[in-house]
Amino acid sequence: MTNDPATNYYVAEAMKPLANPDAQTLRVVKLADALGKLCSGASLNKKALYSYMTETGFADIKGKAYNEAAFLADTTFRYFDYRALAHLCAGSAYLFGPKGQLAPGLLKTGKGKPKASYDPDNPFVPLPPLARKS
Repeated sequence: MTNDPATNYYVAEAMKPLANPDAQTLRVVKLADALGKLCSGASLNKKALYSYMTETGFADIKGKAYNEAAFLADTTFRYFDYRALAHLCAGSAYLFGPKGQLAPGLLKTGKGKPKASYDPDNPFVPLPPLARKS
């Protein structure tokens, strides 16, 4: 597996922006958080995350706009499985490393592989949905 979007389908898909900029912001935050938790040796850089959220206006996404953006962002993770996780862990430095192409510095990248081992009986990796605001 590589971190090159030309040869890594999952990295290429993560690089494609969503049509809704609010949904794109939520998707990037959710993806960085998931990779920080699920990739071996990786961790979320909370200072960089706060900076990213400030720059993108994360706090300004409210009410119905937030709920719609959260739905769209969650939809991109509907069929998230071990294969996608493994490829995204391999490409985490490309996406979120110090010179990351999606959001620089959001992750302190690790070994480029998932923490958990593959389970052939259940290859899907459940990610919690983004909280909805009322």
